[in-house]
Amino acid sequence: MLLEADGLSAQPLATSLIVLPVILAIISAFSYNKALRYAVVYSTFILLTLISAWLLTYGPFTLTYPPSADLLVTILDFLLLFYFLYIGFIRKHVLVILLTLLQIAPLAYFEAIAHEIHVSPTIIVDYLSITMCLIICVIGSLICVYALSYMEEHEEHLHLKKTRQPRFFFYMILFLGAMNGVVLSNNVYWLYFFWEVTTLCCYQLIRHDETEQAEKNALLALWMGLIGGVAFVVAMFVGLLELNTLAIFDILRAHPSIFSALFLALLSLAAFTKSAQVPFHSWLLGAMIAPTPVSALLHSSTMVKAGVYLILRIAPGLRLLTPLSYAVASVGALSFLTTSILAISQRESKRILAYSTIGNLGLIILCAGINTPLTLLAAMLLLVFHAMSKGLLFLGAGIVENRVLTRNIEDWEGLLMKYPLTTTIMLIGMAMMFLPPFGMLLGKWLAIEAVASSPISAAISFVIILVIGGAATTLFWSKWMAHMLCHPPTLKQLKVEKLPIPYIVSTFSITALDIIFSALAAIIVAALALPALKPWYSIGLSLPLLNILLSVGSFVTWPLMAALALVLIIAWAIAKSKKGIVAPPYLCGEHIEQDPYSFTTTADKPIRFDVANIFFDKSLGEPRLNKIITAIGVLLLILVFSAVV
Repeated sequence: MLLEADGLSAQPLATSLIVLPVILAIISAFSYNKALRYAVVYSTFILLTLISAWLLTYGPFTLTYPPSADLLVTILDFLLLFYFLYIGFIRKHVLVILLTLLQIAPLAYFEAIAHEIHVSPTIIVDYLSITMCLIICVIGSLICVYALSYMEEHEEHLHLKKTRQPRFFFYMILFLGAMNGVVLSNNVYWLYFFWEVTTLCCYQLIRHDETEQAEKNALLALWMGLIGGVAFVVAMFVGLLELNTLAIFDILRAHPSIFSALFLALLSLAAFTKSAQVPFHSWLLGAMIAPTPVSALLHSSTMVKAGVYLILRIAPGLRLLTPLSYAVASVGALSFLTTSILAISQRESKRILAYSTIGNLGLIILCAGINTPLTLLAAMLLLVFHAMSKGLLFLGAGIVENRVLTRNIEDWEGLLMKYPLTTTIMLIGMAMMFLPPFGMLLGKWLAIEAVASSPISAAISFVIILVIGGAATTLFWSKWMAHMLCHPPTLKQLKVEKLPIPYIVSTFSITALDIIFSALAAIIVAALALPALKPWYSIGLSLPLLNILLSVGSFVTWPLMAALALVLIIAWAIAKSKKGIVAPPYLCGEHIEQDPYSFTTTADKPIRFDVANIFFDKSLGEPRLNKIITAIGVLLLILVFSAVV
């Protein structure tokens, strides 16, 4: 039940999550002094973490802002759109110009006919928005802390004469405020405005290094994001003229009709563009040219998470429109399956992580589209644990990249001996993505069980997709982990690694959060997931001794975590007793002591060996497969809108 908030307590609480990052972002724009910059970023982390935690303790409520706030949003929205138009003209980009004009002209007419429309409540704080605020404020601000050290190293490598960090942190922190606005808005117009602010931040952060390729990739992200903006504008016209409301919750509660279906299909299209679902996945791959903190922020707590949030938000409405809901699930299924397979052929660390993100977001959308209580519970768990695990992986990959100056994972052999601390962080992050007892595996297990037990006729097809995609995921993570764990014969001694404090604060905090919440996943279920779903769905489960017991099976959490800890202790004890003895590999020949990378064959000739991964480049090459995948994705988008009628 949502209650109108006490204006003296809750309104400043919710408002500060949007306004405070804007203020801190403006201060950071002038933070050419290092001490000031550090103070602003750490303040962002501390304040947003405390406020979002306070929001959780306060519970659900609603807020209604005066009409003057609507006027402010309208003015800012038009200023933003004219800035996009300016970018289109100076970059001579026809698509940016066209897609912006397709928003400006209709919005001008919209304001002429809807200037007296006032949505109440403006803000709705429920457990889904609280969950998202926690992800944005905690994980997102920790990534900003990490960026303090990373950007110093990054600019040192670029040999910049004048720092660009003030501009960088302005958009990073503004991103957090815009995302909070997205997840708190009940007014579709407000949601649309904050949605476009995230598009602006994404564009500016991708082009941060100002190279030709960075500019090109940023424009790709911009025009694809503007497609979502056009979808929002059309949806607002449908809401105003046919449904007589711009309140999301009112539309979700409305009796199903062709117009409510069209409204939800348009919002789904906007969500697909933002979450980089096929056929819009290319912008996220291009975004990997940006500095690593940008990639981490886009993947874990902002931008792409806005897309899956929107799908989860409108899921109760999709539930009443079964064909449309299953069409949405099909888009997620295609994205999960194809990008998980494409990740196998990648050598570049950030491209593997990008494909993995698209796939996992597709899995969340698949679960939301199946739209049973259990699949939505799985989606909520995947949403939370993916944010932590993927954020940690990008932070670790960024540290490694700054050390070895390459993203090619073939050159990351023996990293455990060279950079033991960073490599351990990355290995933990990879394990969290697909191994027990961590939360991502719990979410994937629940997804398979829930889809298999769902009453839909296509359940077996979706289960097969989940199994194949899951197997591909296991392959590329295992392959990468094994390469990092290789022990080159030339590395005789473990090196001591020291990390700057911002790296330690960010990576250790996220690692601790993921381990603790994986062991106590039942708390996530009880405190966030179940309350988020309860107003719309009924879920039968019990949480005996903090384990998860469902009608389709059970998942023990802390006993698995205890077993893992015991195994690690035993392994450490054995390694300690062996005093670090490393056995040479068996090479079907005699080792050459002078050259540890060579051996003698039966013909008494020295042969050099190399350790390399198999990438299936010919069979799983990107250029050919991407064209096919994109074509199928376009067909599925047509299916989504055909499901409206």
